Amino acid sequence: MSPLSLTESGSAWLAVMLALIRGERRRSRDQAAAFLRLYRAVETGYTLPPLQDGPVADATTLGELREDWARVTDTVRTPEPDDADPIRIDGDFDWPEEPVESFDRAAVASLVSQGPAKLRDKVAQAATGQERGRLDDAGFLQELADAATTAGTGAASAADREAIRSGRDLIIRASQADKRVVGWARVTDGNPCAFCAMLASRGAIYTSRPTAAGGGRRKPAGSPDGRARRNRRPPVAVEDLTRYHYGCHCQVVPVYSRNDFLTPQARDYSRQWETVTRGKTGAEARAAWRRHIESNRS
Repeated sequence: MSPLSLTESGSAWLAVMLALIRGERRRSRDQAAAFLRLYRAVETGYTLPPLQDGPVADATTLGELREDWARVTDTVRTPEPDDADPIRIDGDFDWPEEPVESFDRAAVASLVSQGPAKLRDKVAQAATGQERGRLDDAGFLQELADAATTAGTGAASAADREAIRSGRDLIIRASQADKRVVGWARVTDGNPCAFCAMLASRGAIYTSRPTAAGGGRRKPAGSPDGRARRNRRPPVAVEDLTRYHYGCHCQVVPVYSRNDFLTPQARDYSRQWETVTRGKTGAEARAAWRRHIESNRS
């Protein structure tokens, strides 16, 4: 975008960005479906039908599900000993449709607020901040360049969130319709903020609906002496679990067993929380946690 012709350049930029985001949303949706099918198979021994319409077989294998994941993520797959394990397909499942128009509106709102709107405000501030004799003054031009850089960074973060919106939505809505799902848990990327790390440390939020699967394939998470570990900290609210800030790459994943769900990552963050906040409560504990996480971020 050009700070000197925001209306024209902003409209052209928005059209290009929206087309790119639509393509990335489709890729995100394909990857989310492949992940969910493989993850569900590993956890329960059952999977969902393919996302694409067509005849549905009665069964597949772990190897075929891994091949599908490698294909949609452009990754190289290493053969696994259990690739030939048969996996039943629950055929009575319909994938939710993508709300394209709603997602387009959300993308436009995010892009405009973080891009052209921010740039317009910065340009107005630069132009009125002090009297200038010439519009090609070096200081003024530098302020315009800085304003464009700032708006570009914000717009990139907005585009990033909108590009993965469809995959996140598919996992949540598909798992809400899945009778084998009993809850959800937050999983972070490798460099989360303090809020996201706190959400991950809480483990699972369970629904009131009993599982139809009768438990997952995995062994229950437990303490070293074999007794089930209890997560005594209160769970986060459901609405917080699916909140994503700009630049966030966390994901909410379904839970298929009511055994205490603490991933290795969640256990690690839970132990850190207990250590960092020992003797503190409320705002003091949250502040100590924030300082701890921020000091370790790359």
